[in-house]
Amino acid sequence: MEEFNSSLVPFNISSTPDHPSTASWVPIRLVPAVVLSICFLLGVPGNIAVIILKPNWQHLSSLSQSLMLNLAISDLICLLPLPLWIYTLLKGWTLGLVACKLLTYLMLCSLYSSLLSVTLLSLQRYLQVVHRQNIFDRVGKMRLLVLLWLVTVILSIPALVIRQVIKDQHGTSCTGTHSPPSQLVAVLLPECLVGFVSISVVAMK
Repeated sequence: MEEFNSSLVPFNISSTPDHPSTASWVPIRLVPAVVLSICFLLGVPGNIAVIILKPNWQHLSSLSQSLMLNLAISDLICLLPLPLWIYTLLKGWTLGLVACKLLTYLMLCSLYSSLLSVTLLSLQRYLQVVHRQNIFDRVGKMRLLVLLWLVTVILSIPALVIRQVIKDQHGTSCTGTHSPPSQLVAVLLPECLVGFVSISVVAMK
């Protein structure tokens, strides 16, 4: 999942200090910048419309509506910082260490929250339709959402530890550092485990 985040969002970026304008407009950086711009332009108004209009939610249970709303909010949290990532993709990292850690942390929080929301939605619909059980409704939607975000916040903590602003001959970048190697294992293991479990649950349901 860490590799997925690095490919989706320009966390690992650099520019040549001596020729910033030339380096920033090479095609290899323009292509992801254009893709991220399209995601921002389509995703932000789309998720805002979902939050405000709540289309075709009348037939859903109260918990399903809450999870759908949580999913839209999580996606919005992921999309809103994209202009900053696009800027740093083209110009190099200039926002400092605090922004590097916090923006990465927010991205991971939104990704985990979206993943867990989809998983709970799938599991809830399966129990409700196939087994006629409303286990999650008994737990309470507020408690379930609080638990979801608590797990999300905890799982995203490694971003605050491993993300650093690194300066080298190529410029400045906001990137993950894994030293010693055991730190990489500690980061990737929960990410892979959560991703595998979530995908398995959705696929089986």
